Amino acid sequence: MIAYIKGKILKKMAKSVILLADNIGYEVHLSEKELGQTNIDQEKEFFIFSYIKEDAFDLYGFNDLIELDFFKKLISVSGVGPKSALNVLALAEIEELKRAITSGDATMLQQVSGIGKKTAERLVVELKEKFISDLSDQIVINNVDQQVVDALVSLGYKELEAKDVLKSMPPSEADLASRIKEALRYINKK
Repeated sequence: MIAYIKGKILKKMAKSVILLADNIGYEVHLSEKELGQTNIDQEKEFFIFSYIKEDAFDLYGFNDLIELDFFKKLISVSGVGPKSALNVLALAEIEELKRAITSGDATMLQQVSGIGKKTAERLVVELKEKFISDLSDQIVINNVDQQVVDALVSLGYKELEAKDVLKSMPPSEADLASRIKEALRYINKK
């Protein structure tokens, strides 16, 4: 499998480029956003996802491993192919897309060509927990908020869900009981 290519852009097409590396031209499919930032004769490097099926061997290029990982998660959902996943990547920044998915905003994903209402909802359902986990790992929780998480877990909520609720709530100096009530009100709004 091809995992990384570095070379010079030889030709730019509607949805891909030909990247010349060691006298071999590789067609690399890119998101619209990345394609717009790419010029002929420019030195570029891409992390590659190789998509192999009976009638094709397509290469999809990404600037970094975070983008590649997000792409892989998107195509793991039934009904989302590589071209639709590239269109999702062109829609917004990855963190914004993750927040939309974790908050259940399927309408944002419906803006993408090739993704209808059902597929957008499936993306939200299947990827929400994965992205909540990613985002909650980045949250720094103070002592009171950790106690709120513990209280919500003891009430039957998942720890990731509890951390997500706290992340969505404005910071507060309220006492523990008030903070738990506020978290429960937020959960009931969802």
